[in-house]
Order: sequence, then structure tokens, then C-alpha cells
Amino acid sequence: LATFIRRGLYETSVRDLSRALALQSGGIYYWFKDKDDVVVTCAEEAALRLEEHLIAPALQDIREPDRMMERLRLRADELRPMMKFFASVRACSRYEERLRPVLGRLAERYEKYAARFASELHCELQEIAPYVYFAITTVTDYMIFGEASYIEPQIRLIKAAIRSILEKDDTERTI
Repeated sequence: LATFIRRGLYETSVRDLSRALALQSGGIYYWFKDKDDVVVTCAEEAALRLEEHLIAPALQDIREPDRMMERLRLRADELRPMMKFFASVRACSRYEERLRPVLGRLAERYEKYAARFASELHCELQEIAPYVYFAITTVTDYMIFGEASYIEPQIRLIKAAIRSILEKDDTERTI
């Protein structure tokens, strides 16, 4: 994965990948069917790492929306090269069919993340799920385009929705 991130999807050769794994030239074929198999495996690993470093920590900050979004932005800045690799693979029609199961698993995990946010916020899933998906899309856009002003309206909307849910929860707890 690091080799693809450093060199780029199209510039990375099988020789580069073998060297990065300390294998003889072509030794990668012992583990993978072809370079496309390596690309798809690395794309899925990139998606998992992005989730691990973005979504899971956001759960820790959910009761402080300003802090959560700022920390998401900082982590997104650090992870931008990984997202750009994932996006380049996803944009290539060559990998479209092979990525379909990867994207399906990703969508299933997003549903579970939305349920975790709902549990943490003590709200109904349908109340927070659209904002979880919207936040994922917004952070993804930021990582690809790198322009904070482009996503500011979305960030304000997400923070306002979370604050509203938190206020409702606080009110219900005091009653």
C-alpha cells in the first residue's frame, strides 16, 4: 500500500511491489494472482485504515461536535494520500467489477457505524444516519479536493444536527 501511495497507481510496477515486500522480482505472484489483485487488496486495506483512523476516533469526540470535526479535518489532512490512492483505484473502470464487493462491505460497515453513533448519542438510527453518511462524504471530498472552504457549509450542517440531537438528549435526561 505504501508503495502505491508513494509512487502512484500507474507508476508502481510489479518489480516495485516485489522490492517493497523484500521478494524476488515477480515473487509477488506467489501471493497474488496478478497486479490487479494487489491493487484491489491494497484499495480495501486503504479503506479499512481510513475508517480506523477517521470514523472510530470521531465516535470518541461525538459529544463535542466542534472538536470532532476539527480532529477529523486534521486526520484527513494526514490521510489524504491514502484517500487519493483509493479514489484513483475507484475511478479506474479496470477495477470497477473487482471493487464492487469491497464497496459492498464498506457500505455494510457504514450502516454499523451509523448505529454506533445513534447508540452513543441516545437517538434513533434514522435521526443520525443521514448525517453520518453526509459526514463521510464530506470528509472524503475534503481529502480528495483539499479545499476546506468547499466543505464548510456541510460541516456547519453536520455540527448543527449533532448539537440538536445532543440538546434533545440532555433535555430528556433532565426530565
